[in-house]
Amino acid sequence: MLAVGDSTTLEIIFSTKTYRNRVTKRPKIVTNEGPPDKNVQIIAHIVQRPDSTYPVVISPYKLDLSQFTTKVRDKITFKISNVSDIELHPTLVCMTKDLFELELPDKIAAGGEAEAVLKLKHEALELSFEKSFTIQLDDEKSSRFTIPVKRTVRVAGKSPNAAGGKGAKGGK
Repeated sequence: MLAVGDSTTLEIIFSTKTYRNRVTKRPKIVTNEGPPDKNVQIIAHIVQRPDSTYPVVISPYKLDLSQFTTKVRDKITFKISNVSDIELHPTLVCMTKDLFELELPDKIAAGGEAEAVLKLKHEALELSFEKSFTIQLDDEKSSRFTIPVKRTVRVAGKSPNAAGGKGAKGGK
């Protein structure tokens, strides 16, 4: 329950499952604030082959920071390949800031590639989760790419802890 005038963050998770191409979802947010109910529209273009996206190809297209031994996995590097004929400048649009940090390249030359690094925050090292972050490019369409991030922690002798895992996803 929120007090009058207070605010909170609401996380809506849209799982692509077996969807293909363009998909539109319209979750409804119902409050006691009074009519009308709040509608949110999510429009996604789901690409069947992540290696055929334009204007960039992200590799790997899913980031997995799972840890099954005592050796800590706290960062992952991924490549952003620019398959267009213009220089692109990626920017962060949305991310779970309490779990990780993202280092994006300032620019990616036309036909070139650059590395980006996702680092777990110290507070997230013991957690298992399924989250994502979204970047935007400065191309004519302001293309956006959402990259899934998964972390499962199963180390012998430690009890599992979940933050945003399958049981804590909430509504879709």
